[in-house]
Amino acid sequence: MLIILSIINYYVQFGDINGLLFIAVIIFFSYQDDVKFSGAILFCALTNIFWEYGDLANHKFTNDIAALITSSFRIIISILTSIGTHTFYLEKIQKETILKQKAELEKTNLELNKFIAMAAHDIRNPVASIKMISDFLVEDEYLTKESKEWVEIIQVTASNSLLILNNTLNISQIRSGKVEMNFLKEDYIQFVKDNLLINNHLATTKKQTILFQSNVPTLEVEFDKSRLVQVMNNLINNAIKYSPEDSHIVIYVDYKEDETNGKYVKTLVKDEGMGIDEEYHDILYHAFSTTPNRPTNNESKSGLGLAIVKKIVELHHGKVGFNSVKGSGSEFYFCIPISQIS
Repeated sequence: MLIILSIINYYVQFGDINGLLFIAVIIFFSYQDDVKFSGAILFCALTNIFWEYGDLANHKFTNDIAALITSSFRIIISILTSIGTHTFYLEKIQKETILKQKAELEKTNLELNKFIAMAAHDIRNPVASIKMISDFLVEDEYLTKESKEWVEIIQVTASNSLLILNNTLNISQIRSGKVEMNFLKEDYIQFVKDNLLINNHLATTKKQTILFQSNVPTLEVEFDKSRLVQVMNNLINNAIKYSPEDSHIVIYVDYKEDETNGKYVKTLVKDEGMGIDEEYHDILYHAFSTTPNRPTNNESKSGLGLAIVKKIVELHHGKVGFNSVKGSGSEFYFCIPISQIS
């Protein structure tokens, strides 16, 4: 639009020195960046307004109607050019400023993620040692009842701290883009069963029962075992954490067909907990977002577990979802393709 206006301005006053200067400066700056080019147009347009205003005053006194109309037309064209150029220039500057701020923010965020990852990694090892020692001590039959209670407090605290550190380390790695996936074909049904055994001890401490149901007897799936363990543990731990004593937690495995992307395996974790109010549904998978729901045995929560679940499942080219009604329990599920997209 600006170029068209400039050409019109040039041809309307063809032969005039100011018109030639107008287009010459624009052509000269056309080899520079957009901001300089728009600045050249703005300079010429403003200059032309002053020139034409002088001519307009002169024609007014000489009563040259044709020249008066021509000068008025040139001024209007120049004003439109100035307004358009000024708007373009401001938008360009704003866009460049936003892009610069975004780049600086991304750089700062990357450095922060690195720092968090390093801190979490360094703290995790001693906390893991404390947990391991407390696991051994709590089984010592020579401990007095009082001593055993203290050791159990240490054990629970260490377990909660280790979970938070692992989640923090995982989310930092995912955000920094340094997650390496190792897809191998594994027996998925056996993988799920192994995870249930690992989490069954935690469930029994709250007198809960974990049940397994599958419409798939055996299935070879390409997945990253070490990463998907985190998904299973987070979902099952949440079910245990927010379910009351003497309740059931059910894990379902089934096929899921997708017309576009083929066949998936769907894993669903269903609990009999307190359920989640609908107003919090939109933020459940956001990092550091939590609901007012309190764990039934005062376990800790960081607001990172579901965010990690979503990211890892997406790295498997899969999908996550949930169904939950306040007071009626929750169902969280994830689907991953049986064969990974290369």
